[in-house]
Amino acid sequence: MNDHPYLLARARALRTFPVPTDRAELAQLRGAVDDVERRLADVVTAGAARELMLAFASDVEPANGCLDDSDVRRPATAFRLVTLAACIRHCWPDPSQPLYPGHTARQDDIIATLVPFNDTLAPREGIAALGRTSHFFIAVRFLRACGYLAPDKGDGTIRLGPMAALWSERDVAELRSGYDVLPGPGKE
Repeated sequence: MNDHPYLLARARALRTFPVPTDRAELAQLRGAVDDVERRLADVVTAGAARELMLAFASDVEPANGCLDDSDVRRPATAFRLVTLAACIRHCWPDPSQPLYPGHTARQDDIIATLVPFNDTLAPREGIAALGRTSHFFIAVRFLRACGYLAPDKGDGTIRLGPMAALWSERDVAELRSGYDVLPGPGKE
């Protein structure tokens, strides 16, 4: 029986998973990944454990149809982008260190950093404090679902997710060069 579809579905669902200790299982997983032009990426988790993650092969760009087709490709909202920027700055306090796995940051601190952006991103008069933060909480949930932030552990913290481990060195260099403009601790 060919377990390739099961192995791929499991890899996608788990985002990161332990390296199989059984050589046959690892070989089968590599075969499944190769069949669909993907690759296995090594990632080091926050607990310093080595795990694997499913990624696109370096010479394959995921097909998304026509570039102007909004049904296929949705651009990120300003709330999501600025929320991700603040999460990066809070979870990556030293840009000379690797981006992933980064550090844990308090969700309340990140949201407090973002509140001043609300009036610029969604100007409204007389908005309540909850309304000033709800867009950012929604953005955090979305970023968690996409893997840019680690799953919610219910402890009020945020950590970068495994998708950050897949960013190229060129992307990380861009973040380093613009690090000072990312919204973060002590910035107004």
